[in-house]
Amino acid sequence: MEILFFYLTACTFMAISSVLAGLQWNEANGVQEYLRLVLIQKPFILLITLAVVVLCGSLTQLGKHHFNLSYYEISIIWFATSWVGLVTLWLVSGIKPSPPELLGVVCCHIGMGISTFYRVT
Repeated sequence: MEILFFYLTACTFMAISSVLAGLQWNEANGVQEYLRLVLIQKPFILLITLAVVVLCGSLTQLGKHHFNLSYYEISIIWFATSWVGLVTLWLVSGIKPSPPELLGVVCCHIGMGISTFYRVT
């Protein structure tokens, strides 16, 4: 049950990061607009990004020490949240993946599943 909490927390961080990325993608077109966006119009983007980075690092350390997960296992859990980013960008920001991008995500998850299965057995 604890590992499920770890995974759901990682999914939450991925969703927050994806919302921020979607804001930046849709509202800035170029370096100058990006800097204006994050420094003047919506500086909360920088603060939330910094908080998410620190919390992700803390979550990784929690996984390492509390759950006794290896770096590989933690990486698999983080990678397994990539679908959250895809869905969040699609539903919240209207950024639709192309068929090859979807295929790439599916192939990566299949590869991760195979790798995980053989590592566990």
